[in-house]
Amino acid sequence: MASKTEFSGDQYAEAYPPGVEDTYWHIGRNRIIMRQIQAAKGSKVLDVGCGRGILVNYLVEHGADCYGVELAEVTVPEALGSRIFSATRAEDLPIQLRRSIDVIVLGDVIEHLAEPEIFLCTLADQFPGLKTFIITVPARPELWSNYDEHYGHYRRYTLASLRETVERSRLAVKDLRYMYRLLYLPARMVLLTQGKRPTRIEASGPRWFHALMSRVIQADYSFLPAGVRGTSVICRADVVRG
Repeated sequence: MASKTEFSGDQYAEAYPPGVEDTYWHIGRNRIIMRQIQAAKGSKVLDVGCGRGILVNYLVEHGADCYGVELAEVTVPEALGSRIFSATRAEDLPIQLRRSIDVIVLGDVIEHLAEPEIFLCTLADQFPGLKTFIITVPARPELWSNYDEHYGHYRRYTLASLRETVERSRLAVKDLRYMYRLLYLPARMVLLTQGKRPTRIEASGPRWFHALMSRVIQADYSFLPAGVRGTSVICRADVVRG
């Protein structure tokens, strides 16, 4: 595992400005992850690397029994105070909670790790009731930029490279596809014309725009072939025991 994977205060300010939870990127991802949890028939979910609890809050509001753990010291909404463990490693959570978790979400986490297979195996070992991982990662090496360097990424994944990482971690892939296909060409053009991209996330624009864009993102996830390139990859994989 990398020696330091948590964001600094400045990185959190850039990546999680006020209102970021209402942007199309987060709305779309929350709904897609919820669908994967339902497909896994999960009963208790842990969001590892949960940040300020955007996904946890969404899942709880939609009826899921969800908790979060974050390596950095973060401020979370008061309503989530009993559900989010800040400045804590997942492996150090109370054993009673670890035994009860059957789905772990790793939302844009393992790209920060030099050896993600070790991390995935450790989680599988330390959560004896765990059945399924849901993993999202940034996609496509040709989209590598200053943004990845700024946020401490080791790599951007393809379907093949994420499958290889997952299978080396004693996991069985159940679903694997790109998402955010709509964003791929604009992202590629920005890098070709400007050579870099902004590192500060903007949480601006009218709500109707973000609502519409989130629907488009869900549609391209649902109806386009899995191999059509996008800016992220999502994988659902089951733990293989014995």
